[in-house]
Amino acid sequence: MTMNTDTAAALEGLTLKFAELVHALKYEAIPDEVTKKAKFIIRDGLGNQIAASAISEPARKVIEMVKEWGGKPESTVVGYGFKVPAPMAAMCNAMMGHGVELDDAHGSGLIKAGSVMVPSLMALAEANNKSGKEVVTALIAGYEVAIRIAKAINPGHRQRGFHTTGTVSAIGVAAAGAKLLGCDVNGIASAIGLAAMQSAGIQSYLDDPCMAKPFSPGKSALNGTMAAIMVSRGFTGPKKALEGREGFFNAYCDEIRVSDIFDGLGQNFAIMEVGFKPHAACRYAHGPIDLAQQFFHEDNVRLGDVDSIRVNMCELSIRQASKPKPPNLNAAMGSTQFSVALALEIGRNGLREYWDGFKNQTIHDASSTQTTLICEPAYGVTGRQAAVELTLKDGRVLRREQPEPKGEPANPLTDQELSDKFTGLVKMVKGAGNLGPALSEKLMNLENQASVKEIIASLKAQDEIPVLAEA
Repeated sequence: MTMNTDTAAALEGLTLKFAELVHALKYEAIPDEVTKKAKFIIRDGLGNQIAASAISEPARKVIEMVKEWGGKPESTVVGYGFKVPAPMAAMCNAMMGHGVELDDAHGSGLIKAGSVMVPSLMALAEANNKSGKEVVTALIAGYEVAIRIAKAINPGHRQRGFHTTGTVSAIGVAAAGAKLLGCDVNGIASAIGLAAMQSAGIQSYLDDPCMAKPFSPGKSALNGTMAAIMVSRGFTGPKKALEGREGFFNAYCDEIRVSDIFDGLGQNFAIMEVGFKPHAACRYAHGPIDLAQQFFHEDNVRLGDVDSIRVNMCELSIRQASKPKPPNLNAAMGSTQFSVALALEIGRNGLREYWDGFKNQTIHDASSTQTTLICEPAYGVTGRQAAVELTLKDGRVLRREQPEPKGEPANPLTDQELSDKFTGLVKMVKGAGNLGPALSEKLMNLENQASVKEIIASLKAQDEIPVLAEA
C-alpha cells in the first residue's frame, strides 16, 4: 500500500510521538482503575504461563532446545525454574502465555498483547532488578502503542493473513522494554523501529493445524525484548519505521484508520479496551461457548439430547475458528465446533476440560458431524456476536444469542472471577497449587514490590519438568 497524501501528513513523526508518550508516562499520573487493569493482565498472563508449563507441548519442545543452548542465567523460564538470557526466557514464557488460549484480547485490534508483553517485561525486569511499579507503568505504555496500531490496521492486516499478536506486539514490547531500561525518547523510537523491522507472523497454521501458533508470539517477545536491550546499549534504529515510505504501514496494511491512533491519545488508556478470556478457546469461539453453557446449565440440555447444532458467527470467526476435526489439543481449543460440543457435554470449557474432553470420541463426533457454522452478514467481518440453535432429538428447537462474549469490557468478568481463574490455573500444576492465594495478593499489590525477582523466582513447579496435578 502507498499512503495517500492526507494520511501520510497525519502520520508524520508518529514513531517519535509514540516514543515521547511512552517516555513521559509516570505511574503517579495513571488513574487507579488503569493500574488495576494492568495488574489484572499481569496476573492473568502469569497464571496462563504456569498452567501451560504442564500442558503446552509446542512450548515444551522449544524450552528443551533453549535449555540445551544455555547462556547467561538472567531470567526464569516459568514453571521450569531454570534461567536463561532474558530474550530467550521471554520467548519461552510467551509461547506458554499464548499456548493455552486463555490470554487477554482486544476485539477490533485482533491482538492478544498480554501473552507477549507480560513475559517480555517480566524477563527484562528480573534481569535488571526493576520494581513492580516500573513494570506496571511500562506495560500500560506498551499497550498504548500496540493497541492503537492494531486497531488502526485491522481487519485488513488480518485479512492479508497476518497474526497481529505476532506482528504488532513486538512493537509494544520494544517501546515498553526500552522505557523499563531507562532509554530516552530517541532510544524508545529506535526500539520501535528495530521491532517494526522484525515484525513477522502469518496464520498459515489455520490451514494446517500444527505446533506453530504459539511460536509467533514467542518470536514477537524475543524480537521486542532484543530491540529494547540493543537500544539500551547504544544501538540505533529507524525512527520513522512506522510511518515512513519504507515503513511498517506501507508494508503491512491495506488501509489505516488514523483516528484509531490519535483519538484520545495521551488522555484515554487503550489498555482499558482489553477483555479477558474465561474459556480456554479461541476468542471467536467464546460467544458460542457462552450460549452452549447456558443451554447446559439453564435448559438442562446435554450433548446426547442434541440432533444438530447451528452456530451463527461473523465472517472472520469462521475463517479463524472452524476446525470440525481438530487433530491435536491446541487445534481443539481453537475449534468452535469442538468447543460447543464440549460445553454441551461437560458444561465447562476450562483447560482441564479440554485436556480430558479431547479423549472423548463423542465430543469429536458431534464436532465433525452435528455442528454447522453459518456466516451471518449482519455481524460484519469481525463482530463478536453469536447465535446458537439446537435441534433436539425430541423435535424441539432452542435458540440463544448474545452481542458480546463474557469477559469483554461491555460484559466483564468480576474481580472474583478473575481471581478464581488465576488460582485455578496455578492449581493445575503439581506442586504449584499452594502459590495461588499469596501470589495473587502480591501481584495485585505489585506497585509495592521493590523488585519482581522474588515473585518470578517463586513461579516453579514441583518437578524439573512440570506436570499436571491430580484433578
